[in-house]
Amino acid sequence: MGTLNKIFSFFKCIILEFVNFNKGIFQAMKEQSVETLEQEYLDLETAFLTMILGGIIGIPLIPGRVARELLPLVADEIKIMEKRAFLGTDVIADYFSTLGGEW
Repeated sequence: MGTLNKIFSFFKCIILEFVNFNKGIFQAMKEQSVETLEQEYLDLETAFLTMILGGIIGIPLIPGRVARELLPLVADEIKIMEKRAFLGTDVIADYFSTLGGEW
């Protein structure tokens, strides 16, 4: 009877470790997917603002009238883009940080 309890506790320990391992893997996958989505959001936001403000730097992508109508709606994003331009973030470093790992 004692041997069965040892075997049972051994398998219970293995199963609990397997469950904890799976929980850790799923948590890591969720965190990585959230980081990827956040980076994609920033990229799309930058592309959208470039499309709207492109006329300022000589890249006319959309008609000026449409851009003027959209400007009040993207005031917060323009402030974020100004901060990003002022701080001079390293685009390549941001890209590599989304890949994960220690570089």
